[in-house]
Amino acid sequence: MKKCLWGLVFLACALLGVRSQSKYCGNEKCPTFYKQVGSNCVYVSTKTKLNWQEARETCHSIDGELLTLPDANSLREIMLHLQVLGVSKEFFWIGAYDMGHEGTWRWIKDKSDVSMGSPFWVYSSYPIVYEPTGQEKQNCGVLDRNYGGHMNDGDCQLDLCFICEYVGK
Repeated sequence: MKKCLWGLVFLACALLGVRSQSKYCGNEKCPTFYKQVGSNCVYVSTKTKLNWQEARETCHSIDGELLTLPDANSLREIMLHLQVLGVSKEFFWIGAYDMGHEGTWRWIKDKSDVSMGSPFWVYSSYPIVYEPTGQEKQNCGVLDRNYGGHMNDGDCQLDLCFICEYVGK
């Protein structure tokens, strides 16, 4: 009976399109569409693949922004979440970029600097690869499935999955 009641609450929230921070459903700490991952509320899009700007606009439509990873713990938590969802083998847009200031990576959410080097960015000892390497052709941050989910720079026009974090209105 309890399961059925929570199912009805979830369904009612989904049908009503509850999205604002003040209208949470059930015992969730995050608004509809989002799931709690560490200290963030995140939405992982795997069915729709968009370019970086379109992904960002989609996040805005649900009161979010492309994901910021301020520390190694945040990266670990999101990678564990992607594994639980069974989608850790996808590429995901996140909110890092260096458009307009080549080589200086920033987070779109607050314009703070993106930490460089390990454990965030791809590093491969053979052949030796230090990311980001795309220069002016790759200006948007992506979690790269080929390198265990570390960050990489990508062509912003590629259609990829994406991750939003809730920021509110």
